[in-house]
Amino acid sequence: MYYTHVDPNPLEVLHTRLMFLGKVLSALCCLWIAVVGTVLVRELTPNDLEHHRAPVIQERVSQCEGDFARRYACADTILINGQHTGATQLLARLGVTLMLPSIAWVMWRGVMNRAERLRHAVQLHSMA
Repeated sequence: MYYTHVDPNPLEVLHTRLMFLGKVLSALCCLWIAVVGTVLVRELTPNDLEHHRAPVIQERVSQCEGDFARRYACADTILINGQHTGATQLLARLGVTLMLPSIAWVMWRGVMNRAERLRHAVQLHSMA
């Protein structure tokens, strides 16, 4: 009895499985970003962003006293600080949303690169 079935190269099987894992990981990362990003941005309130129409900012600006120049400087400082705080809040939420998918993607890419190098080395070795 002749055995004619050739077993596939284990590195080829690994590569195929890693490619499938990459597609699944891509879908999960996109889903994570869509769901978590939407929830985190939706939870932002005007007070979190501290823009010029936020009640907290309006209250702080109304407490500025002195002549016009001092009131203007006070209001300007409050508004600029509010913009920085709001940007920080938004960027922090964006970072939380993108951090886990980025880590997963980088790890998958590292494993994939290693598997491709091994596969290529074995192909070169088998040709020699």
